[in-house]
Amino acid sequence: MKVKELISELSKHDQDLEVICFTEDEKFLQENHLFRLIEIESINVVAGEKRRGDDGIPTLKLGSDGYSEKHVMINLLTDF
Repeated sequence: MKVKELISELSKHDQDLEVICFTEDEKFLQENHLFRLIEIESINVVAGEKRRGDDGIPTLKLGSDGYSEKHVMINLLTDF
């Protein structure tokens, strides 16, 4: 999702509401839970290249060389 798309979606709602994220991804779920709440801790801009590690898991190679691009990075917490 691009920043402008996120802003567009968020602007449709009351600007004073708290934003809470969630996931239904089974890798993040705790036993006997259907979803997991996630809170936004911070938002930063980083330079890096999106890629997959040798294990196939998506990752970001930080740095400004090669095929790197600027990305908005949202740091999430699973506890609040």
